[in-house]
Amino acid sequence: MCERDGDAWYRAGGGRHEYALVEKGHVLKVSGDSTKVTRAVPRSALHSAHRPSDAELAAVLPPA
Repeated sequence: MCERDGDAWYRAGGGRHEYALVEKGHVLKVSGDSTKVTRAVPRSALHSAHRPSDAELAAVLPPA
């Protein structure tokens, strides 16, 4: 079963926590093992997610 949590949706089951956020026609989902992380961990990750800057991409992607 899903429940509203602020601007996102939360559900738990099968040993997982999952948050989903719908924004500008996209759905972002973040989940975690409920035996290893609290509900707050995927919620925090969801709200920390952002489109990467050019500098962030350069740091993680291999050279062209």
